[in-house]
Amino acid sequence: MRIVASGCCREVDGARAENSSAAPATRPDPYDRKTNLHTVHFCIACIFVTLPDPPLGLRERKKRATRDALADTALRMAAERGLEQVTVEAVTAEVGVSVRTFFNYFGHLDDAILVADPEGSERLHDAVAGAPPERPAFVALRDALAEELTHFEDGHDRWELQCRVLGSTPSLFPRFFAARGADEQALIGAVAQRLGVDPATDLRPRLLVHTALAAMRSAVETWTATGRSRPLPDLYAEAFTHLAAALHD
Repeated sequence: MRIVASGCCREVDGARAENSSAAPATRPDPYDRKTNLHTVHFCIACIFVTLPDPPLGLRERKKRATRDALADTALRMAAERGLEQVTVEAVTAEVGVSVRTFFNYFGHLDDAILVADPEGSERLHDAVAGAPPERPAFVALRDALAEELTHFEDGHDRWELQCRVLGSTPSLFPRFFAARGADEQALIGAVAQRLGVDPATDLRPRLLVHTALAAMRSAVETWTATGRSRPLPDLYAEAFTHLAAALHD
C-alpha cells in the first residue's frame, strides 16, 4: 500500500517514510485534542490519500478466493451445526477442493473459523506509523481505528457468526485471543515508534492501545445490541468523547 500525505512533503511506502529536506510550513493542527471528534474526518492541509495497490495477478486472486471460500464455509457450518459437527472433509467437499488444499491455507479447522482480515493488522500499523509527526499518538491511533471500522462494517456478518460460534464453544477463546494478540502487538509497536520509547519497558504504548481498543469494542457491541440502529462511526466517536470526559474528571 502506498500512502501520500496531500499538501505535506511526506510519502509513505508500507511502514517507511521519507521526509523531504525542506520542512513543511507550520499549520494549525486540525487534530488538536480539543477538536470535536465529529469534525476531524477531513482536512485539506493533511488529508491522507490511499492509492490502490497494484491489482493482484490471476493466480493470487484464485488463491485468495479459495482461502475466503474455505473460511466462510467453515464458519457458516460451525454456526449452523456446532463446531463438533464440522470436519475439514465436509468443508472441502462443499467448496470443491482437496483436504490437502485446505491445509495449504490453514493449520487447523479452528484457524479457518477464527480468521481475521489478514490485511487489517498491516493497515492499522501503517496508518498509525504514517500519521503526521505532529499528531499525538493517541489521536493517530483513534483515527486509524476509525478508518478500520469501515472495513468492519463490510464484514459485520462474519463477525456476528464468529460471536455465535464463540458463544457456543468457549474452548475457542484462547486461540481467538492469541490471534488478536499478535495484531495488538503490531499496533503497540507502531505507537511505541511514534512515542520513541521501548514498549517492553514503557507502559504508555500498551495503555494507549488497550484503551483505544476497549472504546472500539464498546462501540461495536452497542451497535450490535441495538440492532445497528445508529451509525457505527457515531457510536465510536461518542465512546471517545466519554473516554476523554472521564479522563478529565
